[in-house]
Amino acid sequence: MMQWIRLEERWRRRIKDADELADGYHFNYRIRYNFFFQVPITKKAYEKGSLTFVLNDELMINFGDQVVYNYFDQNRFFTGFNYFFSKNTSLQFGYLNVFQQLSSGNKYKIMNGARIFFFQNLDLRKKP
Repeated sequence: MMQWIRLEERWRRRIKDADELADGYHFNYRIRYNFFFQVPITKKAYEKGSLTFVLNDELMINFGDQVVYNYFDQNRFFTGFNYFFSKNTSLQFGYLNVFQQLSSGNKYKIMNGARIFFFQNLDLRKKP
């Protein structure tokens, strides 16, 4: 299990309407909370040929003086599997759902898709 919080400082272009950008920028903050859970399915965990089940949810919230309508930004939910080619190399694949509030503040977008990530973990420590 892993979780983290990230704070972002964002300069965002002003929006005139659904199809056109306006001059200037808005400044706001976004906080992101991510929860990641991974559990082995095979007997040998996190080694070559092993498979794990993955559950991940990331919530994003806007705040700041210029945020008016859309404090909630989006939620990204992922469930799938992680296959290990080696101890340090894996392929994560599965279903992704993105629920996002649009800049108008009263419209939302839901996206469903497949997600594939390739991970290469580098061990840069000196070997004894």
